[in-house]
Amino acid sequence: MENLNGDINNFRQNHPELVVRDLADAVSPELVRQVLKERGVNKWLRVRRLLIQLKARWKDQIVATLLEMRTATGPRREYLRGYRKALDDCRQQVRALCHSPRNVDWPTKMEWPESSTLPPDFPDHPNKRWFWRHDGIKEPKT
Repeated sequence: MENLNGDINNFRQNHPELVVRDLADAVSPELVRQVLKERGVNKWLRVRRLLIQLKARWKDQIVATLLEMRTATGPRREYLRGYRKALDDCRQQVRALCHSPRNVDWPTKMEWPESSTLPPDFPDHPNKRWFWRHDGIKEPKT
C-alpha cells in the first residue's frame, strides 16, 4: 500500500487499481473492483482522463485558429476571433475543474455537499487554480 501520510497532492490518482491495492489487505480485490465499477467510480476516473484529453484538443484547435487568423480578413477573421474565444473559455473552465483540490470531504449521510455544485460566481474564463482560491485552500507547490 502506498504511504498515505504525505501530502494528498503527491499521491498517484486516476486509476481504480490504486484503490484496489490500498484495500487489498482488508477486502477482496475483486469485491473492490466490482464496487468501484457499480458505483460509477471507474466511469468518473475515465471521464476525468477524457476531459484532460479534450482540453488538449481544444488547445490545439485554439492554436490552429490563431494561425488561421493571421491570414484571414473581414468577416472570416471576426468569426475566427469569436470561435477562438469560445474554445478558450470552455478550455479554461474544464482546466479549472481538472485542477480543483483533491482533499474534498463528503458527508457520511446520503446528501450532496455544497462543494459538489458549481458555484454561482464561477467565471467564464477562470484561472486553473480558481477552486483553490474560492475554497480558501492553500495551493500546493508546483
